[in-house]
Amino acid sequence: MGNIRSSSLPNEQEDNIPPPAPLLLPLPEATSSAQLNLSGFAEPGAIVEIFVSGISQKKIVADSNGSFSVDNLRLTEGRNEIYAIATDKAGNVSQSSEKLIVLLDQTPPELVILQPTNNATFYGMQKRIEIKGETEEDASVVINDRLAVMEAGGKFRYSLTLSEGENKVKIVATDKAGNQTEEELTLYLE
Repeated sequence: MGNIRSSSLPNEQEDNIPPPAPLLLPLPEATSSAQLNLSGFAEPGAIVEIFVSGISQKKIVADSNGSFSVDNLRLTEGRNEIYAIATDKAGNVSQSSEKLIVLLDQTPPELVILQPTNNATFYGMQKRIEIKGETEEDASVVINDRLAVMEAGGKFRYSLTLSEGENKVKIVATDKAGNQTEEELTLYLE
């Protein structure tokens, strides 16, 4: 048998392996709030740096389970690209996390009622009328608490049966960010 030599190992090996990229939990596609809360996971004890559109916003330490959260992350109007980078105790830096895109939209959608006109009067057999209008693309429209039919380009329509006398019609357009525009029509059936 040959000589077996043991090499002496140092008590601590140098850590030169970067931590895995942080994992960010899903965020809304659009919001009307200029601040949002962000959560995710990274290597336990790593310093997690959060970026919004390339600008460092906050640094936090992942807990012993690797989870982290940031409250009141500031957004700017328009498109916000959010990502994170982790740095472990040895100073190794991870790849960036997946980039999440959040649209900050604080502008209520435009709402145009094409027909009928406010204070219009209908007679006898005209009980069933059609309400038509336009709002921004991807918005939803609710008329008297019922969803209107959406068409291409933000156009909508809704059939309504009038009661005799005065009829109040509440029309609410809501965009992806939750902004709302409300119109009210008063229609008469004689």
